[in-house]
Amino acid sequence: YHPAFSSPNADVVLLSVDSVRFRVPSELLSRSSAWFRTMLSLPQGPGMDRTEAIPVDEPSDVLADVLSIVNGSDLPALDQVDRLETLLAVADKYEMSMVTAVVRMALSSRLLDVSPIRLYGIACRMSWKREAMEASSRTLTTSLLSPAAQVELAALEPSQRDKLLDLHRRRREELFVALDNETTFYANVRAGPCNTGDANSTCTTPLDHSNWWALKYALLKRWDERPIGEELDESFYRMPEVWDMSAAKCLKCERKIYGMASTIENVNAAIRKLPRTVQVS
Repeated sequence: YHPAFSSPNADVVLLSVDSVRFRVPSELLSRSSAWFRTMLSLPQGPGMDRTEAIPVDEPSDVLADVLSIVNGSDLPALDQVDRLETLLAVADKYEMSMVTAVVRMALSSRLLDVSPIRLYGIACRMSWKREAMEASSRTLTTSLLSPAAQVELAALEPSQRDKLLDLHRRRREELFVALDNETTFYANVRAGPCNTGDANSTCTTPLDHSNWWALKYALLKRWDERPIGEELDESFYRMPEVWDMSAAKCLKCERKIYGMASTIENVNAAIRKLPRTVQVS
């Protein structure tokens, strides 16, 4: 018998697939599992012995974790996503809502080391809307073209995968539409005069905004490998195009062309307006 489940007062015996016996009160099984409640309520035939072991398909370590959760005696370690998925499958099989709720809380923890794509797939499979949306937002800085991401995307249901791919596509497209806005970014006006937006300047030399266009192209080029999350990260400030743009001056009056602080804030403002989660019905 499993040492934690060996009380002689328990009236049901479960037998794990690796031949470990568990003594469990029928009241606990009926209260925590709709599957066992139905099974234990069936009429007993003549000569049937309730103490005869009931074989189950789960190994002893998994069965011990599930029974510990419903028994409330000792919460098992819930820090490995593989084990959590196993417990979730067992909970679904035996209709154990308490186990499902505990695993759901564990999967929602920011301390859990789990790929957001995998977490998104689990949440979608379980129809957990809030967790699916949160997990999708955690994929924003993940390159969906990386080999690891491709493997995890292949494991998703097609409709789930399409929603995640569409979220990343829309973010990319909407950002670059915003960066092309001539009102927000005057550098999009080709050959505009130097004194644009500066009432104190009389220099009307047409400006070359190739540095701004180079920066936009660099951001676009690296998006697939390093997509942007909630705002520009520190790697942005190391880009040579940023330094070139910061140093750009008018060829005639040598006035600095760009106010980098306001430019960066406008870029971040555009990023913050982008969609952040999939739409889950």
